[in-house]
Amino acid sequence: MAFGHSPKDVEISSIDSESKHVNSNSSQAADVRLDKRGIPLVPQPTSDPLDPLNWSLWLKILVLLQVSLLAFLALFSASLITPAFVPLSKSLHKDLTETAYVTSVFIAFVGASSLFWNPIANVYGRRPIYIISISVAIATSAASGASRTYGELIAFRALNGFFGGVALGLGSATVTDLFFEHERGFYMGIYTLWLITGGHIAPIAGGYIVKNTLTWHWCFYIPAIITAFMLPLFIFTVPETLYSHSTERAQRPYGSWMENMTMRGKAHSTRSLKIVDFFRPIQMLMYPSVLLPTLYYSVSFGYGSILFIITSANIFLKVYKYQPYQTGVLLGVPLTVGSVIGELVAGGLSDWISEKRALSRSGVRKPEDRLLALFPAIVLLPLGIIIEGVSLTHKLHAIGTGFGIAIASFGLQIATTVVYTYTAECYRQQAAEIGSLLNFGRQIFGFCVGFYAVKLGTEVGFQNAWIAFAFINFAVSLPVLALIFVGEKWRHAMGQPEFHRDL
Repeated sequence: MAFGHSPKDVEISSIDSESKHVNSNSSQAADVRLDKRGIPLVPQPTSDPLDPLNWSLWLKILVLLQVSLLAFLALFSASLITPAFVPLSKSLHKDLTETAYVTSVFIAFVGASSLFWNPIANVYGRRPIYIISISVAIATSAASGASRTYGELIAFRALNGFFGGVALGLGSATVTDLFFEHERGFYMGIYTLWLITGGHIAPIAGGYIVKNTLTWHWCFYIPAIITAFMLPLFIFTVPETLYSHSTERAQRPYGSWMENMTMRGKAHSTRSLKIVDFFRPIQMLMYPSVLLPTLYYSVSFGYGSILFIITSANIFLKVYKYQPYQTGVLLGVPLTVGSVIGELVAGGLSDWISEKRALSRSGVRKPEDRLLALFPAIVLLPLGIIIEGVSLTHKLHAIGTGFGIAIASFGLQIATTVVYTYTAECYRQQAAEIGSLLNFGRQIFGFCVGFYAVKLGTEVGFQNAWIAFAFINFAVSLPVLALIFVGEKWRHAMGQPEFHRDL
C-alpha cells in the first residue's frame, strides 16, 4: 500500500547537523531540512517513508479530519440529548437535575478514558486503540438508546464515554505525530475546532430530533449510526502515526505499508507497557508549563461551554418558556458561530506570532511566543459569561443571552488552540500524556459544574453566580500569562522529562 511521501514547503540544506532526529542511514554529514522561511524544521524528519512527517499533505489531512471527526462525535454524543432533558425526565420519572447526570456521567468517563488508553497507545500504537474504541462506542451508544430504565441508561452512557471519548485525549498526540512545529498551531486548531463544535452543534440537532416526533432514544441511535459509517473508512485509510525518531530506531530496517496497516506487533517495537506508564500524566503536573495551562483550560471549558450546555434546558424553560428545539437553537448557534470565528483567529495567529518572533531571533523558536495569542480569550471568555448571566437575571431578549454565549465561545476556541499547541510544543514527546491531562481536567471540571451551577444561580441569582464564574476564570488565566515572562526559565531549570526520549 503506497501512500507516498513529500514534505510540504521543505528545502534541503547542506548545513552540518548534530540532530539526533536525522536518520543515520543518510550521509554522515546529515542534511538539515528547513521550512520555506529557512528555519530548521522541528522535529527533523527521517528518510523513512513511514515517518508521518514525510507523508504527503493529502494523507496527513485525511488522517487529521477523521481523528477530528471522532473528537467531534464524542462531544456530539454527550450533548445531543441536552434539549430533550424535559421529555427524557418524564420518561425516566426523574427531575431535571438528575436527568442532567445522563450527560454528566458521560463527561466524567470521557475524562478518565484517556488516562487508560493513551499509555497503551504509546506502545501498541494509535491505530488499534482508535479501531477498538470506535467499535465499542457504536455498541454502547446503541445500547444507550435501547435503555428503558435510568440505571441502564447511566451505565451504558458511562461505557460509551469511556470508549467513545478516546479521540479527545489521543487526538492532540496524533496531530503532534503528523505535523512540524511551525505549522502545528493551524492544524491543531482544526482538531480543536471539531472537538469543541461537536458539543455545540449537538443541541441544535437534538432539539429538532425531539420536535419532529422522534423520541429521545434517537439522540443515542444517531451517533451510533454515524460512527458505524466511519469505522470501515478509518480501518482502510488511516495508517499508524506513532513513530520513533530515536537513533536506535534509525539503525533498524524500515517496515512496509502493509505491516503498518495490518498492525503486526507493537507499533513501538522497543517498548513494553509498564504500570508506571499509567501514572506518567500525573508526573507531567510537576512542570509549570503543563500544570498552569491545564488548570486554566479546564476552568475555561467548564465555564465557557459546559456551563451553557448543562444548564440551558432548565434555565431557558424557566426564563423564556422555550421548547426543546428552541433551546437547541439558542444554545447551539451562538456556540458554533463563536467557535468558528475564534478558530479563524487562533491557529493562524499563534503560528504567525511564533514564526515572526523566531525570525527576529535568527530562527530560534520559543513556545512562550504562542501565549501572546491568548490575550483575546482572557478578556472575552469571562465577558461572555457575564453577559449571559445579566441577560438571564433581567430576562432580557434572548439575543442578549445568545450574544454572551457567542462571545464566551469565541474566547474558548482561542484558549483551546493556544493551550494545546503551546503544551505540545514545550514537551512534544509527552504529547499523549498532556492530551490525557487536558482531557481529564476539562471533563472532570465540566462534570462538577453540573452539580452546582443551577442550584447556585437559583439561590444567589444567575447574574451574581455567573460573575463569580467569570472572575474565577480570569484569576486562573493570570499564572498562564506569567509563563510569557518566566516559562522558558522554568522549563530550562527543570529540564525535559526522562521518559519517551525515544519518540
